[in-house]
Amino acid sequence: MSTGSQSKRLFFQTLGCPKNRVDSEVMLGSLAGQGYELVAEPEDADVMVVNTCSFIEASKVESIDAIMELVNAKEGTDKRVVVAGCFAQRYSDAIVDEIPEVDLVIGTGEYHRITELLDEPRAEAPTVAIGRPYYVHDTETPRMITTVDGSGLSHMAYLKIAEGCSQRCTFCIIPKLRGKQRSRGIADLVAETKQLAGMGVRELNLIAQDLTHYGVDLKDGTELHDLLPALADVDGIDWIRL
Repeated sequence: MSTGSQSKRLFFQTLGCPKNRVDSEVMLGSLAGQGYELVAEPEDADVMVVNTCSFIEASKVESIDAIMELVNAKEGTDKRVVVAGCFAQRYSDAIVDEIPEVDLVIGTGEYHRITELLDEPRAEAPTVAIGRPYYVHDTETPRMITTVDGSGLSHMAYLKIAEGCSQRCTFCIIPKLRGKQRSRGIADLVAETKQLAGMGVRELNLIAQDLTHYGVDLKDGTELHDLLPALADVDGIDWIRL
């Protein structure tokens, strides 16, 4: 999609966990920076995005249902359907084979490229951007906070302190979907917390695939108990939840 006079109305749906929600906020921040405007209904959109989940069977069914709703809304129009997130990462081949009406499939390591991928010329077959998950956003990454209350203010926000997981539990698919653990540095997290506080956020909800292993991968002695007092010192932050 070009960035000229072409309309950029965006419908965006997020499924699954708060970590997926932060990924959606990163995508929304990038898209807003390129002129996309949110609409409440897929019928009113030019681009329809669903950020999916596939952790358990019920979430897979929910993701498929959501994809098909967007595909049905696309029928007979020039709309574009984008499938992102864990279901996309796990089942990209099946999406291409069985739901060819999807225009773009974005994995958990490529979601930050959504505007770049949407700017590419449209193809007859779905465009697939699935790679080894490595990405984690930082303070400089555009992000649209979606935890707003009735007054339109964001008093609470999620702070993703790490991405992925390096544990190999036999019952869990997360390392395959999200990659190995990648912790963010304390200075970067403090900087983002200051940004959030400046926006009116008073409560932080720290999230990661494995909070208790925060910092282990940095191999510099950083641990969760080092991060918490640094965040608590940020003016304006009154509550921190884990």
